[in-house]
Amino acid sequence: MRQNLKVIYVSAEVSPYAKSGELADVASSLPKYLSSLGVEVSLIMPKYRFPEIDSLTKEIVLSGLQVPLGEKKVKTCVYKSELGKYDIYFIDNPQYYCRENIYGTEKGDYLDNDERFVFFSRAVLEFLLKSKKQVDLIHCNNWPTALIPVFLKTHYSQRALFKDVATVLTLHNVAYQGEFPPETLSLTGLNWNYFKPQQLSFGGKFNFLKAGVIFSDVLNTVSSTYKREIQTKKHGFGLEGLLEKRRDDFFSIRNGVDCETWNPETDPYIIANYSPANLKPKKKCKLDLIEEFGLLLTVRTPLVGIISYLSFHKGFDLLIDVADELMKRDVGLVVLGKGNEKYEKEFQAIMRRYPRKVGVKLEMSPALAHKVAAGADILLVPSLYEPCGLKQMYSFRYGTVPVVRATGGLAETVRPFSYKTGNGNGFVFKEYSSQALLGTLKAALNCYRRPDLWKKVMGSGLKENFSWETAARKYVSLYRRALEVKRGGQIG
Repeated sequence: MRQNLKVIYVSAEVSPYAKSGELADVASSLPKYLSSLGVEVSLIMPKYRFPEIDSLTKEIVLSGLQVPLGEKKVKTCVYKSELGKYDIYFIDNPQYYCRENIYGTEKGDYLDNDERFVFFSRAVLEFLLKSKKQVDLIHCNNWPTALIPVFLKTHYSQRALFKDVATVLTLHNVAYQGEFPPETLSLTGLNWNYFKPQQLSFGGKFNFLKAGVIFSDVLNTVSSTYKREIQTKKHGFGLEGLLEKRRDDFFSIRNGVDCETWNPETDPYIIANYSPANLKPKKKCKLDLIEEFGLLLTVRTPLVGIISYLSFHKGFDLLIDVADELMKRDVGLVVLGKGNEKYEKEFQAIMRRYPRKVGVKLEMSPALAHKVAAGADILLVPSLYEPCGLKQMYSFRYGTVPVVRATGGLAETVRPFSYKTGNGNGFVFKEYSSQALLGTLKAALNCYRRPDLWKKVMGSGLKENFSWETAARKYVSLYRRALEVKRGGQIG
């Protein structure tokens, strides 16, 4: 094996070019930190027609690439953009990726997502094959890329270029598995012998994520708590038994924070920069946020912020249930995100009832996300389940206090504040109920009214260090483990 690992990192989303959730942040940050450790890493993603991608300087590195898709071949071009510490490649196909969103609209997923991501997975491998790009390992993420390990061990198993290439599949959220009708198998070019419960079939459907779990050399997820949770029936979404079987090759590495991007001392998105030693400018950020969302609040009113994809597992049903009761207090609320139509409408309805106290922006804006992190007093993450969670870690950096439910990575990173000891970096509730949420929010608001105590909570968070540096080193070890598995213990 070469001294420097050569890694291809494949993701359906990479911030700021295309984002629906925290995977996009991970995909933009982890490769940068891997590169600083000497790993030669390249990203591959679809070429969506988003302004952030269109504005990049790109060159065509492979045109007229023929990608097998069922009984036909689909042409594609591959573009390259140099981003400094790593290169990013874009798989182009307007039919599949010239759309408003990544996976679907607020009404549901695109009906041809199976075809879109079967094509993407094959295109990645065809590009590597035709360009003769030297690779040690392919790092796949979530269901849209989970067929790459399947194809490597079937269609491409005899290709010399891929003979020793290992795969890692990171499970960012097992609730989303990529389940499609059995007929989808025809798009893969695989025969029906693979469509059985021991391989690709799951409840009579073709399950992309399950396929990746079976065929990947090594698996990991994004917090040790979530790893334990998804091996139970309650949180495993049917994959718990399979993950248990793969326990010897199933690991956890908690996500980190890109401390260059999320740094209040240098952040270009916020109106005033500040540091742990001088938090006074944070008030200017709060006033700017209040103005941005069109609220009529004073700087003394506690402001709760939400930055999230709006879906059922984020726990917003709890907040919606007690919103009217919460609004009886002197408090403001800003919601930044988009997602399921139900939650978008619910939050808009709350805003109409309390236009001076509640602001909602249905978008995924990096600039506004930074403004909320800096300007809010409290960041709310009431998730039903949360594999890792990055927002609470961002909030620590900005002196914003998290209120979270104890699940997944939230339970690992947020320690309940104690009035007796003065220890703790946030406020936590365990029971998944609206009253538990409301009670914890009230406790946080009461603490806010005592500046001496509030400064202690803020100070604890500001001291936290969840940088990617430690996690990136663990990923290098994970990659070497995957190569051991692939090469039968022979590395060298």
